[in-house]
Amino acid sequence: MKNTLRRLASRTDGLAMLALAGFMGWLALAGNYWMYLNPKFKPVTLAAAIVLAVLGAYAAARPVTRPKLGRSLCYLLLLAMAGLTEGGFQTLSANIDSDPFNVPAPLPAPERAPTPARLAMNGQDYIPINTGELYDIAAKGPSPAFTRPYAVRGFVHRSPELDAAGQFVLYRLAVWCCFADGTAVGFRVRLPQGTPPPADKGWVVAYGRLAEIPEADRKDVILPGMSFSSVAPTALLAADALEAKELVPEEAYMFQWRQEEPYAF
Repeated sequence: MKNTLRRLASRTDGLAMLALAGFMGWLALAGNYWMYLNPKFKPVTLAAAIVLAVLGAYAAARPVTRPKLGRSLCYLLLLAMAGLTEGGFQTLSANIDSDPFNVPAPLPAPERAPTPARLAMNGQDYIPINTGELYDIAAKGPSPAFTRPYAVRGFVHRSPELDAAGQFVLYRLAVWCCFADGTAVGFRVRLPQGTPPPADKGWVVAYGRLAEIPEADRKDVILPGMSFSSVAPTALLAADALEAKELVPEEAYMFQWRQEEPYAF
């Protein structure tokens, strides 16, 4: 028994590296990677998992001749910390609304069909674009780009003040690395004449053109529940039409934005 424990302890380094490699590979291939990291980092995670697997296999095949008790205790401490952390996350998740946008869970599978170059609405073609890309265009000030027809999608935020002005905010969460650095990026949308406002926290597609906000009407809009938010301060989307969607895409967040067509939408 003593010799068995000694042999196992001598292979602790390799076994730990193999376990980490397996977890990283599962994370990258399980389909939920985007919930933790930007999908563009998936090849890096897979490459690191392969390297760890090779090194772990080598370390397990050639164990250290004299395993040290201190090293084994460190691994046991890390394992205990991982268990406590997992338990803490489960407790925290049980006490926090897991869906900040109040949409049904589980969410449907992400759209797989490529986005067409133009989206048609009421006989008019619109350029599909996401709120981050449109924000960059608006930040440059009035230009010929303001007159182009755009189709933008996102979550709805309403307030009594916005309702009184015939407007609402359409926003998406922009994620660069992970959700910890996520920023809600959006626009005030001016409702078409005679169109009722969409449901608060709903998911809609707005079709319209950019319009400059008069100096006297410019104000900061704070989105509740968001650590960071950025609603375009000098321009809004003058909507021609709205299209409410019952289902929210699984990847409802923005992981990329482009400077020219085709936009990421």
